[in-house]
Amino acid sequence: MSNLTYDDSAASELIGYVYTASISVLILSSMMLTSSTMLNGNIANTAQEEAEEIAHFYQLGIEDLLNTVREYPGSSPTIRLEFGIESVNHGIQYQVNGTENGLKVTTIQPRGGSFEVTFPLEPATAIQTDTGNSLTSTTSYIVAYYDENLKVVKLTKE
Repeated sequence: MSNLTYDDSAASELIGYVYTASISVLILSSMMLTSSTMLNGNIANTAQEEAEEIAHFYQLGIEDLLNTVREYPGSSPTIRLEFGIESVNHGIQYQVNGTENGLKVTTIQPRGGSFEVTFPLEPATAIQTDTGNSLTSTTSYIVAYYDENLKVVKLTKE
């Protein structure tokens, strides 16, 4: 009859397996954290770029409106500002607020984008929304007009 010999290689293999699995989990966790951080950073950069692009687009439209008022006093120009098609394609929603010196665009979805442009408003004293609240990108355009009685540029969805 043969004697069974003591063999501890199975225990070594089990410990090696546990160490290998632990290292694999740590590496995969690290990769997931890195990729999610990169993705969040990319979304925030996209939101910021879209906010800047939309703010500059609205600035150009309102400056055209004010140039018309300066050149033709007493006129009542109205301009229709289309929302950025690219922002809709990117799934970005934003708010537009009028200020004393210009306007501010803030992204709602995804959060993280905000940009304020200032430019000469003369003869207007401010840019305001018709309700006093910020306008959100729920419709496809914003209408801007000059209110000669109040001396402000009004923004509305209608």
